[in-house]
Amino acid sequence: MADEIQSTITRTRSWFYTLRSIFSRELKSYLCTPFGWVILACAMGLQGFWLQAVLQTMSKASGESVMFYMLDNVNFWFFFIFIFPLVTMRTMAEEESHGTLEGLLTAPVTTTQIILGKYFAALLFYIILWTPMLLYPWVSDLGNLYTNLRYDVVPEGRITYTPADWYGPISILTISGSFFIALGIFCSSLTRSQIIAGIVCTCSIIIYYFMGRVPELWGEFPAAPAFHYLSISEQISAFSRGLVDTRPLVLYLTLAVFTLALTKRVVDYRRWHR
Repeated sequence: MADEIQSTITRTRSWFYTLRSIFSRELKSYLCTPFGWVILACAMGLQGFWLQAVLQTMSKASGESVMFYMLDNVNFWFFFIFIFPLVTMRTMAEEESHGTLEGLLTAPVTTTQIILGKYFAALLFYIILWTPMLLYPWVSDLGNLYTNLRYDVVPEGRITYTPADWYGPISILTISGSFFIALGIFCSSLTRSQIIAGIVCTCSIIIYYFMGRVPELWGEFPAAPAFHYLSISEQISAFSRGLVDTRPLVLYLTLAVFTLALTKRVVDYRRWHR
């Protein structure tokens, strides 16, 4: 019995060691190449630009947080949607086009290890893209920034700044990103062309985004609550007011697990049909 337990522990350690190796390899492909740093520089520049633009027009905020108005901007969503194809289109398609996926699939690693290693590396890099936003309140002029983070058009004037105004929307972006990263990896596993993978991923995210806008276009109807449930704009609005809801967490984590399971089926199909 003791030998069996020790053998199980050894196999588990070996499994996670292999997963860590794949994760480290993929993370280095983001952080040790110009590709990843160009994406990071562009993300920081655009985040700073939108923040400055919103702070200059906070008189129109009507009680919402600056982060809500920043993230509800159409230009922001144009950038946000294209983050995921850029981060994920290389994960599987590049391996296939360069012929390295075949060697990886024939190595003594499981499909689950390959997919999870690539997924967690891409997700961590995505989180790194938003890390500068967490630092803005601390590295900026605290007095000017805190007193301008939130206004209300009422005689009393300004509303006191709360951390939820800033960190709530970033939390929902991170949670939703866990699904969109998984979706991007799934799209990348379907083809060897990075361009096609990026286009499919972009179209899929756009479709998901507009599903949440269906009640705005068609009005309320019997199935409207389901579309409200999927609306990322409404989720950002709620989180920016400090209304932490566990339903988006369950939704996006469930979709991420389901999408990764589909990716595993696709990669397994390739593995056993070579």
